[in-house]
Amino acid sequence: MKSIIIICLVFLQCIRINAQDNLYDFVKLGDYQVGFMDTLILDEKYDYMNYDYKGQKPYFVQIWHPIIKKNKRDYLKIKDFFTFKQNPDLKTVQEQLTAKYKNLFIRDYLTENLENGKENNYEKYSYEDVLDLISELETRSIPDSTIGGPNFPVIVYHNGSQGHPFENFAMAEYFASRGFIFVSASFELQFGNNSFGMLPYERYITNEEEESLKAVTKFALSLSKSSSIFFIGHSLGAQMGLRAFGHDSTIKGMVSLETSIEFKTDYEKIKELWPEVYQSVITEKVNYPFPILFCAATGEKKPFNFLENVRSPRITYTGTKTEFEHNAYLSIFYLRYFLDNKIQQSDKEILGNRLPLYIKHLDIIYNFIVGIVNNDKKANIETIFIE
Repeated sequence: MKSIIIICLVFLQCIRINAQDNLYDFVKLGDYQVGFMDTLILDEKYDYMNYDYKGQKPYFVQIWHPIIKKNKRDYLKIKDFFTFKQNPDLKTVQEQLTAKYKNLFIRDYLTENLENGKENNYEKYSYEDVLDLISELETRSIPDSTIGGPNFPVIVYHNGSQGHPFENFAMAEYFASRGFIFVSASFELQFGNNSFGMLPYERYITNEEEESLKAVTKFALSLSKSSSIFFIGHSLGAQMGLRAFGHDSTIKGMVSLETSIEFKTDYEKIKELWPEVYQSVITEKVNYPFPILFCAATGEKKPFNFLENVRSPRITYTGTKTEFEHNAYLSIFYLRYFLDNKIQQSDKEILGNRLPLYIKHLDIIYNFIVGIVNNDKKANIETIFIE
């Protein structure tokens, strides 16, 4: 009898391990298949000069959307999100951007051990080897350039500073499979020898970042006849929502994935570090004409310090445990969790512990947005805690 119990326990453990082999055992998709396409838009308001290109500022746009008719084509792999539809005039820009995204991925998602803060050691595998293995992981996106259905609501996503436009590809698939068009873009480019995304002093133009977000939002609006368009941003991307959409009634709702300001109480320091947000929230006292969902790992179920000053018809503060890293709001944060167990990762259990919290955030964001679409009545101020 004892041996039978042991065999059963081993069998159940095998099932548990196998269930962790696939991201989509956790991220439950909706009824639509997910189409993916990328395109290029040029901003006539701003110039861009780098490498062998001189012309209007480019945005490389990635779009996830519902597929009306079932499509049996193969799924894209992670590596497909790193590249763009080739444009002869921008070939070098695109190649360098792909190389930069790979370097940033290694820096932000492979190098640091979450357990001790030291460098990860994958033994016989280099960081580049691990990235190559991750690049072969399958997504649930299918190449499809036909956006069907004229009335799908639209979501615009901003990845923030030195991020990837596809950093939340699983979020994009989650929403596209439920009838949303999800749009992201390369909001940052390389300028000479500056750090990626940093403008040289002589090239700086006031409000260019805000206007860039508005340009991509205007393009996103053209993809659907729906009047429902939403904004989701992470880190600086979330701050950009507060900076760009203060008087914009086009946006029906905004989701902020940890601006980084939530943890600060010194207003003078906030003014120094994030002057544009301070200007909008404190100096101008902007009345945002749409509901806002703020998320941050504050460890408390209560409004977020400085962001209590934000004026909006409805605000939801969603806190979670402090043991939820800044990048844990992003699906690419978890990709190495799904590598073969032969890749030694002493912090793998931590990734596994964070993943259910990520899924709960997806569900809360979805309920928030759908509630706005359905015109549900909610309290003016709401606090939620995810654990």
